[in-house]
Amino acid sequence: MINTGEELAQYIEFTNLDNTATEDMMLDFFEKAKEYKFHSVVVHPYYVKLAKETLEGTGIKVITVADFPLGAGNTEGKIAEAKKAIADGADEIDMMAKISAIKNHEYHDVRDDIKAVKEAIGDTVLKVIIECPVLTMDEIAAAAAMCEDAGADYVKTASGFNGNQDFYSLMESLRVIKKNAPHCKMKAAGGINNYKLTTNIIAAGVEKIGSSNPLPIIDELNHVAGNQKVAPGTVKGPRLI
Repeated sequence: MINTGEELAQYIEFTNLDNTATEDMMLDFFEKAKEYKFHSVVVHPYYVKLAKETLEGTGIKVITVADFPLGAGNTEGKIAEAKKAIADGADEIDMMAKISAIKNHEYHDVRDDIKAVKEAIGDTVLKVIIECPVLTMDEIAAAAAMCEDAGADYVKTASGFNGNQDFYSLMESLRVIKKNAPHCKMKAAGGINNYKLTTNIIAAGVEKIGSSNPLPIIDELNHVAGNQKVAPGTVKGPRLI
């Protein structure tokens, strides 16, 4: 059972993949990550070095993306992008699967692409985004199985760039992923910004949550658990940001 904001923060990968973000905006973002003690930050490759330097000594991991958000690139490009990110200091890679290949049911191509990237980066954690919002449940099942066959460490539900699933669709997607990729961990992403949803997906077996707006999640738990001091007469509620 999760009792404190700090415990919950270890599930959260605080995400800023805004391609218009300035360095000052990213530095503010990193300060929030340190304040809340999130497990990790997810940034695009341009800001990996800055993230690594700024967060040194905090224990917060630096994660970046490959072939994001389209999932339309070639394997060689993904490998080069992932290797450069690791050289710059990335601790983990969130890679888009070949979305068009999934939709075309060319699942061996999907598997071979993931396998090649995983072999190229070795022990570095690889999360594969299969983009559940645009897939049928049969396609989710097959894509998850290909992640398992290819040796991926995680199956990730979405990039957040192709819409979000409703609660029931997300929960069914997680069930299907868990069944078809039983040895992979699960990461959920896409519109996860409240405590109730967060606790439900953790109960479903999710080990990491990607969110660009996780502060209300932590604040809601802290208020419920009484971990934040509130001045007399103050109405309790999530922080407004």
